[in-house]
Amino acid sequence: MPALYAHDRFGEKVSEKSDGELKNIIFKYYNQYEVGLQGPDILFFYRPYHGNDVAKYGNHLHAVSALPFFEHAAKVVNHYGRDSAQYAYLLGFICHYTLDSECHPYVSEMMEKEHVSHLAIESEFEKYLLKKDKQHPLAYRLDRLITADRETALAIAPFYENISPKTVKESLQWLKLVKRFLRAPGALKRGFLNLLFTVVPGFGFCKDLMHQKQDNSNCTESNYGLYKRFRRAEDVAVRLMESFDESLKYGQDLEQRFNRTFE
Repeated sequence: MPALYAHDRFGEKVSEKSDGELKNIIFKYYNQYEVGLQGPDILFFYRPYHGNDVAKYGNHLHAVSALPFFEHAAKVVNHYGRDSAQYAYLLGFICHYTLDSECHPYVSEMMEKEHVSHLAIESEFEKYLLKKDKQHPLAYRLDRLITADRETALAIAPFYENISPKTVKESLQWLKLVKRFLRAPGALKRGFLNLLFTVVPGFGFCKDLMHQKQDNSNCTESNYGLYKRFRRAEDVAVRLMESFDESLKYGQDLEQRFNRTFE
């Protein structure tokens, strides 16, 4: 949480607030930075038609402290250099971690208060941002925000244990495919998918994953609350990127703000 567009938009705002070498790295390798904005969530989409170790690994990374990941990431960047697609990916990943860890406690609170699912809150907030940006929430091509080429897969794979560039590329391709499949601007496809997700066991959650035409009134308060946290988190992300960069350059320990889960 939040969803793909929210993370992408957040990273765009953070990139505008960054400066110096970090800003140059981000814009030089923007495709890899942009995929980094999705964090380990890309692994959730690997062969989603059945449970698998790759998706489980993505969930595991969300549930444990991010500090070991970032400590390993520092070694990866030291190997490839700061002026690299790998570092741009990691800077995007820091944005993802920041937004998730700043928003998740509030999401859990609103789930209990409004009796709505995590995915419903996520989807409604994504629609809220799309409307705010004057985009059509049902027709917007979310799949176009993801680059699934070999260069990007090669930049990402070193950060993950036992995950090959081939697996990363397939995860990204599946992510794009799922987002295309769930895009339903027309009533016919939307109605068919909602019926399908209702009658097929185990797929009911997909109704919340897909953007619905009717706004969920139980998510009105959470939209406003998340937007406030979204804006506040921008400066946190800029600071964490700068803090990580300082630790990288001078061989210092990472600050304790990296020692949290995504939840």
